[in-house]
Amino acid sequence: MDYGWRYPRRKQFLLELQNNSSNKTHPVPFQGSNQYLPIHRLPLDLPLYRLENGRTTDRQAEYLAQHSDLPSDFFRADLESAEAQEVQHKLLVKLAKENDSKNLFAEFKKVEQSEPIILSAQGFVINGNRRLATWRDLYAEDSSAYKRFATIDVVILPPCDDRDLDALEATLQLKEDLKADYSWTAEALMYREKQTTHGYAEAQISALYEIDSQDLRELFDALDYADAYLESRGKPKRYSELDDKEFAFRQISRTRKKLKQPEPYKEIFEKASFCLADEAGEGKRTYAEIKVVGDVIEDVAENLIAELDLEAEEDKSEQLTRLADALNDQANFENARLAIRDTLDAEAAKKRHKKKTGYVADQIRRAREALQAAKEGIESGTLRDGCLPDLEQIGRLVAELSEWARGDGEQ
Repeated sequence: MDYGWRYPRRKQFLLELQNNSSNKTHPVPFQGSNQYLPIHRLPLDLPLYRLENGRTTDRQAEYLAQHSDLPSDFFRADLESAEAQEVQHKLLVKLAKENDSKNLFAEFKKVEQSEPIILSAQGFVINGNRRLATWRDLYAEDSSAYKRFATIDVVILPPCDDRDLDALEATLQLKEDLKADYSWTAEALMYREKQTTHGYAEAQISALYEIDSQDLRELFDALDYADAYLESRGKPKRYSELDDKEFAFRQISRTRKKLKQPEPYKEIFEKASFCLADEAGEGKRTYAEIKVVGDVIEDVAENLIAELDLEAEEDKSEQLTRLADALNDQANFENARLAIRDTLDAEAAKKRHKKKTGYVADQIRRAREALQAAKEGIESGTLRDGCLPDLEQIGRLVAELSEWARGDGEQ
């Protein structure tokens, strides 16, 4: 099947079509008013997909990352490219089949078209791209069973510019049944493309799509962290794997901004959070855990240094830099995640114990048992490295706690 007639033939057909009167109309909110546009019927293979379709922005980026032989502007350089139109068709078909809430293939195997798709004056689909892809796929599968899709109902917009089309797309997207179909990465990439391609400021995007400006900035931040995460996992632009990780990246954005520690700790927080994001979607409240990582980032760093067997450094900043580098190594991801979880578990236990009146006594008992176990574990050849500084610090803590326990200085 052709995915769109070539321009001269398409233009001539559309002009002749619009010169014919039609008794049926369809309302379209366009250029500031509700316009009742004539409904026309035309061949299934005439329209072209709009390659700037917001729903497929992330899938296009993923496709280009997986096909490095293609130019970066494959979907934008020639909007009538037969190759780009065919790839777009496949992406739309996949989206139509993936939607859990409304599988278009299951629906249109039983019913006819009920609402016209909306075309630009040049014959590009502004609204109805997934429906058109579904009909084309069904018709190609069995032209006899699905002959009702051989021709389709459309309305054709009057001549306009890209901003008019953006406004129409935004209006239609704001309907809950449509907006729910957008992945968060597709939404973020669509907004970003509007910035770079059409020069929209953030305030204009906020107004056009009725999204809070702070939420928009957080969405952009989450996308930046998502890109960094995918790069670190060797999966650049594979956005389809991030559908259940939105809140993890939003939490990284929120928490990192609040960290008071020096920059190395912030970088370690980011890399540690990526390790937890690997588990997002498996029933864990990862986004909540990421906040806790920020709360105890210094403890997390110390445990990671120990778990990854990093040599001691006199310069703390150098030590943290080496840790951040180690967290870029995929071979360390699993051990790092275990160390992070140990820290989170310890923090959770600490909070539980603090609620008990006997918390201090309980912790002292645990420390005594741990020191007793350490003493009993001494064997020939047991390493002494690093023991003395810790024991000296323990001695100071014991002295302070003993003073407290005796009630020295209390009235």
